[in-house]
Amino acid sequence: MAKASREKGRKAEGEVARLLSEHLGLMLKRRLGQYQAGGHDLDGWDGVCVEVKRHKRATQGDVATWWQQTLEQCAGSETPVLAYRADLQQWRFVIRPIDWGGAVAEPAEVDIDGLCAWVRHGQQLKLEVST
Repeated sequence: MAKASREKGRKAEGEVARLLSEHLGLMLKRRLGQYQAGGHDLDGWDGVCVEVKRHKRATQGDVATWWQQTLEQCAGSETPVLAYRADLQQWRFVIRPIDWGGAVAEPAEVDIDGLCAWVRHGQQLKLEVST
């Protein structure tokens, strides 16, 4: 992988870590060995596998390919989250609503507010079940 591409990826992962920290209070950090060993991009969100993509353009075909990669990076019981951003666009997230208490297993694309709503909904469900 070219140095410029690695640097773009590093910056993107930092952006997503900061965004999720600001909105959800998560303290995420980059997985430093991911390029050699494979695996998802950010650590610190228990049970969630976060894959980050930053490209000039993001076609539906690109997103489908990145989603498949995200699924492949997740260990058996981890919840997949794809974060991606095209140039001059906002961050978008692909999730499976069923992982967050929804009824739909098909992937859905949301903005940061939508992701936060699903995460909080799923957390609320876990609290209700455990009490």
